[in-house]
Amino acid sequence: MDKAILYKYFNNEATEAEVDVLFAWIEAAPRNRQEFIQLKTAWALTSEAQMDASLLKNQRPQLKPKQSRTKIWRYVAVFLVLLGGALTWYASRSAFEPKTENAIVLEISQDDSYTLEKEQPVLITAANGMQVAEATAQQITYETGADSTQILPQRITVPYGKTYKVLLADGSQVYLNAGSTLEFPNVFTGATREVRLTGEGFFDVAKNPQKPFQVHIGPLTVTVLGTRFNVKAYAESGFIETALEEGSVGLHQNKKLKSGMVLIPGELASYNRNTQEFTKKAGNIEQEIAWIYGELLLDNTPCTEILKRLERHYNVKIHNHYPQLAQQSFSGTVKLDLGIEQLLQVLQLDTDFVYEIHGQHITLTKPNTNH
Repeated sequence: MDKAILYKYFNNEATEAEVDVLFAWIEAAPRNRQEFIQLKTAWALTSEAQMDASLLKNQRPQLKPKQSRTKIWRYVAVFLVLLGGALTWYASRSAFEPKTENAIVLEISQDDSYTLEKEQPVLITAANGMQVAEATAQQITYETGADSTQILPQRITVPYGKTYKVLLADGSQVYLNAGSTLEFPNVFTGATREVRLTGEGFFDVAKNPQKPFQVHIGPLTVTVLGTRFNVKAYAESGFIETALEEGSVGLHQNKKLKSGMVLIPGELASYNRNTQEFTKKAGNIEQEIAWIYGELLLDNTPCTEILKRLERHYNVKIHNHYPQLAQQSFSGTVKLDLGIEQLLQVLQLDTDFVYEIHGQHITLTKPNTNH
């Protein structure tokens, strides 16, 4: 089948004769129907306007991840410094109480809190008037020359439906995904730079061989000197996953300093909370970090996992009552600035289902085939 005819049909430009040829081809074999669905899904995912027919033959016949947008992975040799001796500001118990607000909230100890929703820059100050950071609705930037004698615990909570960027005092950047929290000091002192994460975060760590950067995630610690990696550790998941884009990281259990592993670029580590065991494999790193670019990159991704991601990103609860849909997998790249209803309509192109939206609740059911 000439792909140009397919896309002319998608763009409502096909002649009657071309439509007849297309439908005869679809009915000729099940594999043709499947290819038609894949191509129509690809068109829906990648096109907001009509596509130029001269470019159609260059389109891939099925959805695949986009080409890598980042610079070529390279291995950067680093020495991993594991936890030893007393920690600096970090403690095993949080200094903060859980927050439930549907807003991005910054807390400074238990005394001061800010809602980070304003587009115009807002100066963040401590109780004594000391300037700590400057914040907007998209990002907070900490003072690089802050007074190192006054260490103030900070916590940023990002609710479902939102993301946020944190520029730490050492120059490291942290992108927080929906439903995540980050605890850290306003300034790093001592022999290490330590933060605590729940949820999901992408770290672009400023290099400092004299002061390792440590991310505490539940029972694990990730140690680096300077690198780019993603950590996913939502409370409802039985796994903690670390994907390395650049550099090198070491992972170990807090209670077993000698039990862990080292990752090199392109590897994905998974820690099973129940068995307390590590596994690692070559991973699709682009898929793991696509969210920081406002995309959902699917590579034969199970529908159940997609629905969980959509719940976090759109701050909704999805109730799936269609078992066949739960068994499906999808591939492609979706812009997360689409509305939830638009995205559901895209998924319908591959597997038909019915959805109903009532406030923050979405119900998926089997289509009625009696008509």
